[in-house]
Amino acid sequence: MKSSFLLFFFLFLSVSAVSINSIAGYCSKDNIIATEFQTEEQDTLIMNQMLYNGKVWIGLYYSVYGTEFLFSKEWISGDVMINGILFTNVLLKYDIYNDDLITPYRNKKVLILNKEIIDNFTLHFDNREFRFLNLKENESMDGYYQVYYDGIIKLYKKWRKKRVQFAIEARYDEFQSDDVLYLVKADVFYEISSKRNLLKLLGDRKQELKNYLKENRIRIDVKSPDSIIPVLEYYDNM
Repeated sequence: MKSSFLLFFFLFLSVSAVSINSIAGYCSKDNIIATEFQTEEQDTLIMNQMLYNGKVWIGLYYSVYGTEFLFSKEWISGDVMINGILFTNVLLKYDIYNDDLITPYRNKKVLILNKEIIDNFTLHFDNREFRFLNLKENESMDGYYQVYYDGIIKLYKKWRKKRVQFAIEARYDEFQSDDVLYLVKADVFYEISSKRNLLKLLGDRKQELKNYLKENRIRIDVKSPDSIIPVLEYYDNM
């Protein structure tokens, strides 16, 4: 009886070791794509343990006008890269008041995804893709940033909201936009507040850029970051 138990115990250890090694080897590969992680059939996959890694989200702002979320209160389809593994077609909301990414789990609860292991994510909204980087290695500018341009110089946007007390009827708080646009040059973040401010930051090519804007009838509007992209492309290729 004792020998049979020992034989079963060592056999179990061997099978477990093979399974663990197989999973570790699979997860160590770069750019693995794990799709459709919202279905019940796939909910038992070991990879879900990586995606659904976080703490339970609790709604706290029902009495505040507006929303803490980017774009919509509704779930948005998106993709999340976690430790080099891409999870596609994930339902997401980006809480820009707390800088948290949340997702539903088994339709029973909502989780705040573990920011420490997220590399980047993409939201698919209004027929566009919005890509966000997690600047985990930048202590002073950490968090999620939307990427508008990623060249020698970079253009990032930090989506933010502030809670303004008694903004509605002098009785209720309201969420209001508090976004910041950044030009990243030689790894230094510079806030962009105007066209003049932008051209000053690109001062080593200021006159050439002015000529380019005039000749191509390009109008820069910092409230529309897409209008800045042609300028940065031209600058990078000068």
